[in-house]
Amino acid sequence: MNKIKVFKKNFFFEKIKNKKNNIEIKKSTNDSTSNTCTDIKNNIIIENKINEENIENNNNINIGNNSVNNNNINNNNNSINNNNNNNNKNKNKNNNSYIPMIQYSNIHCIDWSSLISVDKLDLGSSNIFLIATFLNNKCEYNQVLLKSSTTIVQEVYASVLESILKLPIPEMRLLEYSNDEYIQMSRSLLTISSKTNKSLYDYIKLELLKSFFLIMEYAPNGKSFKDLDYKEYFSGYGGEKKLNQLGQVIAFDIFCNNSDRLPLIWDNVSSHFSNILFYDIPNRNGWYISLMNSNVTCINNSSFTIGYRKYITRVKSILYALFKRPNIESNQIKKMRESISKSYKINLSSSCGISIQRGIIQGVQLIISRISISILSDTKEKLRHLVKVDSTTNAWKKGLDSIHLPFLSDLLDTMVLFY
Repeated sequence: MNKIKVFKKNFFFEKIKNKKNNIEIKKSTNDSTSNTCTDIKNNIIIENKINEENIENNNNINIGNNSVNNNNINNNNNSINNNNNNNNKNKNKNNNSYIPMIQYSNIHCIDWSSLISVDKLDLGSSNIFLIATFLNNKCEYNQVLLKSSTTIVQEVYASVLESILKLPIPEMRLLEYSNDEYIQMSRSLLTISSKTNKSLYDYIKLELLKSFFLIMEYAPNGKSFKDLDYKEYFSGYGGEKKLNQLGQVIAFDIFCNNSDRLPLIWDNVSSHFSNILFYDIPNRNGWYISLMNSNVTCINNSSFTIGYRKYITRVKSILYALFKRPNIESNQIKKMRESISKSYKINLSSSCGISIQRGIIQGVQLIISRISISILSDTKEKLRHLVKVDSTTNAWKKGLDSIHLPFLSDLLDTMVLFY
């Protein structure tokens, strides 16, 4: 059953209930391309309204997202293994019929005591999510994704930028260990996992030490790249649009130096399109994919650093080839396509490469039109004051310090150069 939200037409954003010291990445109710930040006390809401000219100077930031579609929510291979047992709880004892099971994904007002199962979801490139399933007294199942990381700050920063660009990211919020809800979450996760899976229990115990968790919306029926029927998926209905959308994602990855997805600019990348879920049915904004995790990896901000110069040079090279001959497959795209074809024993034609190439061009144009140096700087400043208490290892501060704005600024200038 789809999650239903009611919006007021005259408001840009949903009214958000106070959730102390949380970060929420929320859907915008207005498709306006203008962007501005508004305050929500003790929260960071990710909305599609960011002001390029001036982001308000306070301790909160609002950024947006285009959440994945929850259409046709059914059990899939990623669902928990004991759903069949849970279904039996819905059996009507009087007539032996089953009460229809209702599934949804709501990251707010979670009753952690209603947790009935937790399992792992591996999206590649060492990114592990937890699928938490809750059962309320109305026989409704709520499923959310949980994720912690040693690079949580960089991931939140990337999600903010994705939201500004209206890329397809799930609704999410940040939960820090100083919040009482973190204790409730920890207790429930450890209690459930200790009864079913010792290795999972040990894994969760270690993850909880990282002090910050993302609670994310979960839309079932998504597939990882390696699980796709490539010929049917990319040559069938909407095939060209899907490839074009991948290109837009690649453009963002180039800007953020996010090497987790494919070997286009980066050396020795073993994964292809990791951290992306692919759907047969597009969401309400027309996206067939959902970006489950992104990162910003800034090279040292000295222009004299070898790695710094090498990366900027590679970006210039690929952008020059793409913008000079957009309808002819570049050598870089061809190399990427052949690498994917070899790894998965599939035949992606040069026309597929050109579709991806055109998507990259569109993505670059989008970045130039919606991202500015002031937004990059102000977003970092907002995140600096987001959490109430940093971890004992100062993970939040260290993450922020690793986001070198001169590097991102140079990449933005490089893209403008070829636009």
